[in-house]
Formats: sequence, structure tokens, C-alpha cells
Amino acid sequence: MFQQLQRRLVEQAPRLLRRPLKLVPFSAQQHLMESLLAQVFKEAIADGDFAFLAGKWLKVEVTDLELCWFISEREGKLVVARDCEQADVCFSGCSQDLILIAGRREDPDSLFFQRKLKIEGNTELGLEVKNLMDSLDLDGLPALMKYPLIDMATLIERARSVQEPVAAPAT
Repeated sequence: MFQQLQRRLVEQAPRLLRRPLKLVPFSAQQHLMESLLAQVFKEAIADGDFAFLAGKWLKVEVTDLELCWFISEREGKLVVARDCEQADVCFSGCSQDLILIAGRREDPDSLFFQRKLKIEGNTELGLEVKNLMDSLDLDGLPALMKYPLIDMATLIERARSVQEPVAAPAT
């Protein structure tokens, strides 16, 4: 019973969150995203690992939440924009799959071949972004990010493993 409730919560969460998230002003989204990216990729940014994104745009789309950001590198910082003239590469997927990737519970290549993660545009740039994401060490994340991410990924994984109860045949 509790597992069924968990599964329903995970299934319904994007629908329930979509409208309230749309009310968040883009300036707040931008500030939050830039702060998170700076913290999560602090070492990679310091090492210049994102220099390949200078003058290029990565579109990140969370399809079920209808959220979209454009990310680039400018003067040693990752910047987030509402839109751009043309994205060089686009990563899109549902919130659950993206959380599973970030929480290291799902391999991006597997989701790509299952058509759950879409990577469109400049293939070489997309590969560089994917490889950089793969190199991220969860242990390097601050506890306030790491543990909720792991907990959400675990909840999604458990919910997806729960099967619908089979209805008893009518007599």
C-alpha cells in the first residue's frame, strides 16, 4: 500500500509542480541555477573545463515541468539565459530521468538509447557536456545538495520498481 502511494506521488509530482514552478520569475530561476552550477562545478570551472562552452549555448529542457534554460560559459563563469539566438546542443528529458542521472542511478547512455534522454544538435559538444557530467563526483557536492538528490533518486527508483496491483477477475 505504502509503495503504491510512493509510486503515485512520484508519477504525479511533475503535474503538481509544473504550474507553481512556472510562477517563479526567471530572474530567480537564473540566480538559483547559476549559484547551483557554480557550486556543483566549482572545481571544473576553476580548472577551465567549461571553456569549450564559451560562445556556445547548451539548452537544458525538463520536458514534464516545461522548464528550459540556456547555459554558456562567459569569463570563467557558467551563465544561464532565458533564451538565445540558437542553441548549439540540447539535452532534454523528464524530471525523473534527469534526477536519476544526477543521482548516479541511471546511465545517460542507457536513457539516450531508450529515447528517454534526447541530445540534439552539435554531437561533439553534446559528448563533451555528457563526459563532464559523468566526471562529476557526488561526494564533492555539499551535503544540502547531495543527500536530497540521492533521496529523490532512490524514491524514483523504488517507485518505478513497484508494479500496479492486478485487479481480481470479475466473477
